[in-house]
Order: sequence, then structure tokens, then C-alpha cells
Amino acid sequence: PVVCNFSYGNFDGPHDGTDKIERLIESYCVGALTPPVHGSPKQDVRVLLPAGNGNLARIHAELNDKTRSRDDKWTLDLMVLPDDRTVSTVQMWMPYNASQGVVRARISAPGGAKSGWVRASKGNYQSLQNGAGHEIARLSYTVPHMPTCRGLFTLSINPTFSLEPHVLAPAGRWTIEVEVTERQKWRPDDVIQVWIARDETLPGFKPGGRQAHFDNADYQRFDRIGAPLAHDPADSRSPVRRAGTLSGFACDESPLVIAALTQSNGRLSDYSSAGPICPKRDAPVPVRTGPDAAAKGDDSPVLRGVLSAGSRSGSFVRMNGTSVAAPRVARFAADGIASGAAGDRQWIWNQAEIQDPNFPPPKPPETRTGGGRLDIDVRLGPIRRRLPFRDGAGGSRSNGVNGNSRRG
Repeated sequence: PVVCNFSYGNFDGPHDGTDKIERLIESYCVGALTPPVHGSPKQDVRVLLPAGNGNLARIHAELNDKTRSRDDKWTLDLMVLPDDRTVSTVQMWMPYNASQGVVRARISAPGGAKSGWVRASKGNYQSLQNGAGHEIARLSYTVPHMPTCRGLFTLSINPTFSLEPHVLAPAGRWTIEVEVTERQKWRPDDVIQVWIARDETLPGFKPGGRQAHFDNADYQRFDRIGAPLAHDPADSRSPVRRAGTLSGFACDESPLVIAALTQSNGRLSDYSSAGPICPKRDAPVPVRTGPDAAAKGDDSPVLRGVLSAGSRSGSFVRMNGTSVAAPRVARFAADGIASGAAGDRQWIWNQAEIQDPNFPPPKPPETRTGGGRLDIDVRLGPIRRRLPFRDGAGGSRSNGVNGNSRRG
């Protein structure tokens, strides 16, 4: 058996298991690593994925009858940041039954310049140009295609800064307007799902992307005492949602998807993304409601992250996020498989249900924590048992903590 941890995620995509990366990961889980030898057994593969860190990032919106304004349309305020050296992208995925021309959209740049309307029809697009006639943004529509089978509006906005000659877009508040043009073809349960593509600079790299976000006035960011609100209020009519922010890589059936929790109080880390995901075409329900389990991503609310090995001998760093929680569970699953357990989604879910009572109540909702919270102890310290092996000179070495000790 092989346990793979892939601590990376994205924000955009259809979120229904039909994205190319999702299907690739699923193919490994269901047996694409079968050795090409006749009669050889199929290799068991488990893939661990982080749930994502976008719960509070304001990168997701749902356009439905509840969130539509009184003028029968939706408006999203998109904040594009200065010093963003990469393209900012927004995807708007249509309902399955939305036929040609049912929906249309347009954009406005800071300062008031507006594009024309883009209808949901093949090859339709609009460019937004600056005063010199150069394109700074484009809104286009792609017709439904297999296997996703949903129409897609894509908004691409040029970088707001560059050290090279480049046509730049203005930073500030952009506006996306969406409306239904044929109400008789719109069902009460139809939803347009909107995600902003991930656009961050990784730690340690030169400045690059800066994450755009929605900034609608009706989005409630804080609770009554001023703390970040980690869930959507039940009476909220804002289209910007925390629900549905699960990583776009983690929406198929087989991978083990892990959320992050704070060990000292047992609460889910505020940033840890939530489900549910979108159902596939003709499926009554989605293949998952959210993550499968949660594990430690932070020591406490004030001591964020957990200690991890550094890139230099004897060094360590403090890192947090669901990308830290996932490898912890990967080791736990590998140990379980070595003891004869299945180590699959159902096994992790069951283990989380068993261990969740170790944490203070209440249990977080299933869309954020799956089966429950895992209490996995990882001990740091010196290696007490040394494993000698022969070197090329005839001596022996043994592995230490900060290097290799050598004796002749």
C-alpha cells in the first residue's frame, strides 16, 4: 500500500469532482498504479488532501433566489489589490439546466467604465479597454462540455503592477453584475457558483500574485464581540459565502480530505474551509459534504501553527494550515494500514467519530469536520533507537537528530 500526501489546493474549479486534477487524483486512488504485469495484484493507494484555507478569504459566492437583490439581479464587489503582478481570475459556473441565453453578465472597472453584456451563448465575450484602447479585462462564456456539463463565465483582469512593459488594470473595486433574462427557464433551486482563483505568493518567493476577494457590504465578517465569524449567519442574504470553500482539488470521492483544528480548545481553525460541494450531473446528492476529519493545525489561538522541521540541519519552523494537518493524518493512516486497517475514507471517518469525544464539546458541523476531530500525538525529540548501517569505508554510521555520528 502507498499513502500519498499532496499538501496543496486551489479555490476555483467546478467543485464537483470533474476537474482535470481531481480526476487525475481519483485515477490514482482507484488503481491507476496497477503494475503492468499480467496477474500482479493491484496496488492500494491512499491520497491525503488538505481541505483548504479559504473559509474567511471571501473567495466564494452563491447566486440564487435568496441572495438576489430587489432589482432582480446580483452584484458582486470584487477588490483587486495593488502590486498584483499576476492575472486575477473569477469563474462563474452555471446551473446544469441553464440553456443558451438564460443568464447574462457584465463588469465595471474602478472609475465606472463598463463592458457590454455577455450572454450565455457560444463564443460570446466582451473586452474592457483603457483610455489608450488596450484591453485590461475580458469576460467570456464557455458552453457546457463533458464531463462537467455546466456553462462557465470567466473574468480575467490584467495585473495591477509589473516591472516589465505591460498593459495594467486599475486596482480597486470592480463590479460584476449578473441577471437572469428568461425567468421562466430559471428554477427556484438553481444556483450560480462563483469562485476567485487562488492568486497568492508562496512564502519565500519573490512578490507575485495578491489574492483578490469579494467585498459586498452585506457580508458579516465579525461576530458581536469583534472576533472573526467562521460560519455564515443563518439569516444572511449576502451572496458571499464561507460554505462551499472546500479546495477545488478535494471534491472527488476517494481522497481523504483533512481540516485543521486548534489543539488547546478543540475548535476548528477559522481559516479551515468548509463544504458542501456541488453534485455531479444527474446525481441527487454530492459525493461528499466536506472534509472527512480534522487534525491539529494550530497549537492554540495565540500560538498559531505547529513545529515542523526546517530546511537546514537542526532547524525548525512554525507552520499552520490544513496543509499541516493532512500529513499528520497521512502518517496516522500509514500506521493504521501497517496494523491491518483499511486506511481509507470510511476508516478515517470512523476513527474521527471515536476520537472526537476527547475534545471539548460541541462537535463542529459535518460540513467543516466530517466524522469528527482526530487527536494524533506526534512526539518531537531525540531519536532514542539508532539504526546503524555500513558505509563505503567499512565503518558504521548511526542516524542522529542533527546529523550523522560516526565511529570507526
